[in-house]
Amino acid sequence: MILIGDVGGTHTEWMILENGVSRTFKTIGVNLVHEKLSEFLRKVKKSLEPYKEAEQVYLYFAGLLDVPRQRRNALNEIKKSFPKAKINIENDLLGAARGAYQTSPGWIGILGTGANFAYYNGKVITHRIPSLGYILGDEGSGAAFGKKLLADFARQKLPLDLENEFRKAYKLDEATLISKVYDPVGSKAFLASFSFFLHTHLSHPYCHQLVYQAFLEHFKAVAGNYNPGTLVSYTGSIAYQFSTVA
Repeated sequence: MILIGDVGGTHTEWMILENGVSRTFKTIGVNLVHEKLSEFLRKVKKSLEPYKEAEQVYLYFAGLLDVPRQRRNALNEIKKSFPKAKINIENDLLGAARGAYQTSPGWIGILGTGANFAYYNGKVITHRIPSLGYILGDEGSGAAFGKKLLADFARQKLPLDLENEFRKAYKLDEATLISKVYDPVGSKAFLASFSFFLHTHLSHPYCHQLVYQAFLEHFKAVAGNYNPGTLVSYTGSIAYQFSTVA
């Protein structure tokens, strides 16, 4: 049995390969920059219990840095859940690149809860543009969408018709908004959750312009570093849901 996990900041997509048959399921995600792997594994323990006898486990994590100590600690934690498995962990960028290009080279971007951009040489990531997280960077991500939308809502800058729709969808006062945005654990996912509202109202000029401008900021901040003569591919929930924005 082989278990593969694409572990994003909000959701994880799992695939089980056994006897030539594949199955998939989803759980919550984790970003290892902001959250503890042990807590994530505790929360998904029940979902993973049927697969604890897996012989091979491949996990691609958001926020897994090229820091030997972090990787050793992560491997030790995962081994507790899969004691018999050969375990391989990598950054989610490498997983995305392998999915997009297999063994061909190209630039790979992830636009989801957060944002990432890097060059893949057909084997490994050789040049990663730092995303810097949702405070300093993550341009074009769901979190970036949420920051802009919430700031305009709180400062009464939304068009009146859209503000009325927003108030119907969310019961948010300033105190609640501030406490959730500055929660050190769940703030990024909270911000990104408002991408659903933008997608639902994408035909509204304000929403379309917000998304369009966020993508422009992403390209200027990170994607502008690539060689136009090479391939560029994007994956992630935001890239998929807003692929028609132009």
